[in-house]
Amino acid sequence: MGHGARMIVYWLLFAFPAAMAMVERPDARRIGFAWVFAIAAIAALIGLRWQTGGDWFNYERMVERALWSPVPLSPLSDPGFTVLTGFAARSQMGMLLITCFSGVVMALALARFCFDQPRPWLCLSVAVPYLIVVMGMGYIRQGIAVSFLLLALASLRDGRVARYSLWVLAGAAFHSTALILLPLAVMVTNRNIVVRVVLGLSVALLLGYSIAATRGDLLTNYVDAEMASSGAAIRLILTAVPGALLLIFRERLTVEGPERSVWMALSAAAISALVLLFVFPSSTVVDRLALYLLPIQCFVYAHLPDAIATTDKQRRLIVVTILALYALAFFVWLNFAVNVDYWLPYRFYPLEDGICLEC
Repeated sequence: MGHGARMIVYWLLFAFPAAMAMVERPDARRIGFAWVFAIAAIAALIGLRWQTGGDWFNYERMVERALWSPVPLSPLSDPGFTVLTGFAARSQMGMLLITCFSGVVMALALARFCFDQPRPWLCLSVAVPYLIVVMGMGYIRQGIAVSFLLLALASLRDGRVARYSLWVLAGAAFHSTALILLPLAVMVTNRNIVVRVVLGLSVALLLGYSIAATRGDLLTNYVDAEMASSGAAIRLILTAVPGALLLIFRERLTVEGPERSVWMALSAAAISALVLLFVFPSSTVVDRLALYLLPIQCFVYAHLPDAIATTDKQRRLIVVTILALYALAFFVWLNFAVNVDYWLPYRFYPLEDGICLEC
């Protein structure tokens, strides 16, 4: 199989929403056949992949261990994922149950988030290279957690703080580090100072639990070993740039109401993460926690053409520039990433012969 043929699925996944982004009109949100097709394709490509993606074999071993040595259910050890793994170990689908769950959750959450933006197809195009392909097929637990975060951010549009908090907690059930996004709920509440203090203390306690739950992973494996994530600088730059654009053009880019302070805080965090990359002993810690900032890329670029351009020609130029930027980043990753062989070639379970899930 030729080198280009090995990655054709990924390019088609990017090309379809990119082509739709070229012709979409701002705020023309409509769930038609194209969107149903895109959502189904994302769910299927993530959910029905076979031995494809950087996480596959690690999680497959987790499923095998769960069959013989079930993990005790604990609020400190990603209980949602523990339950999901237990079901997978005892089902005929095995590992595919986990990938299918993560694919469906990510596809639906991303569609919900995109439809809140003025240019949904552009938002989806920006999400494909890293959020969908690298993260959706490379970090299952955090991929699910970020999917719930997308739903949480969408709920803030109407100032629904309680719903935001519940979605973040749902994400934390699959990766406890998602709790770092819970303090944002304090920023959008209009309650009095006593309520804010109580909420802040509650957040502090939950974060304490999160640190206790992840201390072994983060401190022992990442910090003490001073692990370095390959390509971390590029990924953080891709997030910091739209974060800086939002702060620079904040009067044009940010929405009004409770969302405004949240996106400003996330943008500041994206820039800070890039700075921390050069001073923190382990780039892996910064890189992994910065995964929760990925929605900034989708949010900012979906607003940028209509926020700063004054003519249709300028808007089209901005859209093309954004798509070209992400096409270039995708090309570099597909051809030069250190661990890209885990993704290539893409293997689709329904097209695989001679595989027995019950063997």
